[in-house]
Amino acid sequence: MIKECQFIKANGRIWVPAPGSWLGGWTRQRWLERHFGNDAPLSIASCESWGRLYHENEVHVLEEEAGKYTEKIIKSKKKKKKG
Repeated sequence: MIKECQFIKANGRIWVPAPGSWLGGWTRQRWLERHFGNDAPLSIASCESWGRLYHENEVHVLEEEAGKYTEKIIKSKKKKKKG
């Protein structure tokens, strides 16, 4: 079974979208801490904040299969238009 979660690194933090349930969020938090470390600056973004972060930043997905973690970029940062 593959576990996965989208995340965004921005403003010195690692942002994840709001979970669907309290228990799901708690389980995901423990899982993320195993990969990023217990002291990782993990934050949960509200739906509105996630949408803004998603459009302004590079988006990654963390996957775990058979105990092996991989991070992939799934959306590149939007480039600002000049002038």
